Amino acid sequence: MAFRETYAFKFLPFIVRLVLCAVFLPAGWHKIMNTTEFSLVDANRLLAVGVSAEGLDWQRIQTTGFGSKSSEAQSTDSQSAAKTPPRSARSLYKVSLIAESAGLPYPAIAGWLVGLIELGGSILLLMGAFSRIFAFGIACDMAATFWMTSWATVAESGWWTIQEASRNQAIAQVALFLLAVNIVLIGPGFLSVDAMMSTAPKKSKSGGASGEKTARNESK
Repeated sequence: MAFRETYAFKFLPFIVRLVLCAVFLPAGWHKIMNTTEFSLVDANRLLAVGVSAEGLDWQRIQTTGFGSKSSEAQSTDSQSAAKTPPRSARSLYKVSLIAESAGLPYPAIAGWLVGLIELGGSILLLMGAFSRIFAFGIACDMAATFWMTSWATVAESGWWTIQEASRNQAIAQVALFLLAVNIVLIGPGFLSVDAMMSTAPKKSKSGGASGEKTARNESK
């Protein structure tokens, strides 16, 4: 294999995996392990989609579906009405608020899904285990994040006239999306569990073939 092919298919994906892990491991850890103070308005929004100070309200989550419930449905739900709004909760529920504003289904679950994909996916990408699956999850995460947070600003103001902070945010989201797609298309590269698992059957098969050949020679 030529040096360029080795760099493109072995070394570069390994570097990409390290970069994705360095970005998403602390991000996922922060979402799941740390807490955030929410305003009363945001706390009430979380309560409306099934997040209370007592924990996840599965009855409310099942009945809300897309976004928060209507005012009539909320007034008839006496059990959920007795819940306390979460003034302090896991940081991943900030994602739930963004998902609720975008009209995504089950925003409370979406926040947990994003946190688990970023934390668990980054660890497995570092190991190179199930790399394509979790890279695809991170790519979907970045595509949804770009659509929910940056697309409206870019579409309204244009790429060349938006503020620098918004442009940098959009560039980072697109760059991370492309890095994840690189792993999906090319694979994890070297020093990965996937690579070891893919080469193991070939070795065993060749070993079995050589063993059969030796047995035939001995029988002759």
